[in-house]
Amino acid sequence: MQITTSRLGTALIALEVNCQRNRQVAAIRQALRLIFPIILLGSLADLVDQAWLQRTGYFYQTLHVATWVLQLRVMRQYLRLISAGTLGLAAILMAFAVSFYSVAPVTRQTSNRLMAGMTAVISLKFFNVSRPSVLALRPIKWASANLGLQGILMGILIGLLVGNSYRWLLTKHETAGLTGPFLLMSGWLLGTTALGLLWVTTQTVSLNAAFVSAIQWPFRLPHFILGLLGYSGLTSLYAWLGVLEPITPSGQTVATAQNLEAVLNHAGWQLPHPVTLHTVVDVYANFGGTGMLLGLVLAILLVHGHTRHHAVAWLSLVPTLGNFGAPIMVGLPVMLSPLLGIPFLLAPLVCISVSWLCLRLAWVPAVAYPLLTGTPGPFLAFLGTGGNWSALVLGLVNLALSTAIYYPFVKWHVQAQAQIAGEVADDDPRN
Repeated sequence: MQITTSRLGTALIALEVNCQRNRQVAAIRQALRLIFPIILLGSLADLVDQAWLQRTGYFYQTLHVATWVLQLRVMRQYLRLISAGTLGLAAILMAFAVSFYSVAPVTRQTSNRLMAGMTAVISLKFFNVSRPSVLALRPIKWASANLGLQGILMGILIGLLVGNSYRWLLTKHETAGLTGPFLLMSGWLLGTTALGLLWVTTQTVSLNAAFVSAIQWPFRLPHFILGLLGYSGLTSLYAWLGVLEPITPSGQTVATAQNLEAVLNHAGWQLPHPVTLHTVVDVYANFGGTGMLLGLVLAILLVHGHTRHHAVAWLSLVPTLGNFGAPIMVGLPVMLSPLLGIPFLLAPLVCISVSWLCLRLAWVPAVAYPLLTGTPGPFLAFLGTGGNWSALVLGLVNLALSTAIYYPFVKWHVQAQAQIAGEVADDDPRN
C-alpha cells in the first residue's frame, strides 16, 4: 500500500526509526514492553484502591462504596500489596531488563544475560539503602520508596552501565567462561558497594531522592503564564525521560485552601488566586496524566493500521481515564520516543495557553472545590467549579485539541513501526 507522508512526517519517521535502531534505545524499549503487563496490573490496583476504596476517591463518594462493599479494609490491604509488588519494584525491573537486553545480542548463554541483570539490580539497591540502618550497624533496610515509578530513570541508567560493561567483555572475550563474568560482576558489586557506602556516610538522602530534589528547584515559579508553561514543559520532559511519578511544587496547598475559603465564606466567586498550577495545569492540561495522555489514547483509537497500538490503548484506557498514565507511557512506549515526545510536550502547552486565556478573560470561573482522586479528566474543572458548564466545555475543547495534536504523530509513529518491522520494505535500507 502506498503511503503519502508530508516532508515533516518523513523526517520525523526517519528520526524515530534511527532512534529505535540504536542498540541502547532498543534495549530500553524491549525492557519497557516486558514490564508493561506488570505496570498495567499495578496501575489498575492503584486506581481501584485510591478512586474506589478511599474516602478521597471519586467513585467511593459518587457510588457510596462504603454502603455495599464488604471487607473494605481487607480489600485495600490486598490492592496495596499488589501495587507494592508491581509499581513499587518498577526501577528494579527496569534495571534488570535493560541490562539483560543490552547483553542479549552478543551472547546466547542465558546465564550471562541473567548475571548482567542481577548485577544491575544489586548495584541499584546499593544506592537505595536506609542510612540509619547502615550507620548504626543494624540489619540493612532498603529505601523501597525510591524503587518505584519515580526511580525508573535511575534503573535505566544503571542497567545501561552494567549491560554495556558486560557487552564489552563478552565481545572482547567470547569464550570467557565463568572467570570473566565473575570478575566483572565482582568488580561492579565491590565498586557500587563502596560508592553506596560513601554516599550514605556523606549524604542524608538516597541518590534517587537527591536527584528528585534537584529537579524540583525550577518548580518554585510564580503563577504567571510563562511559569505555568515552564512547569508543564519540565514535568513532561522528566516523565518522557522516565520520572513517571508527578513532581509536586511547594506552595500549592496554601493557595488552594485560600481559594476554597474565599468561595465558602464570601458571596460570589472571587478567588484570591485564580491562576495557579492547580486551577490551570492540574484541571485542564493533565487529562490521563502528564502530557494529556487521554488525547493520545483517543488518537490511537482513531488511527487504523497497528494492532499493538490499539491493544495497548484499550488496555490502558481505564487507568488513563482515572489519570493514571504509567501504562500507556510504558506500553507503547512514549518514553524516549522522539516522535511521540513532541506532542507529549506540545499538547499540555496548548491546553494551558487556551485555559489561561479563558480564565483571564473571565469566560470560565477558576476551580475552587477540592477534587477527588480518579475523577475523569474532562470533568475535573466542571466539578471543581461546582458544576459550571463553561468549564466543562473548555475541558472538552482541550481534550479535542490534544487529540488533534497527537493524531498526525500517532499516524507517523504507526508508519515508523511498520518500517522497522519490514512492512514498508521500500523505506527500509536493510531490505
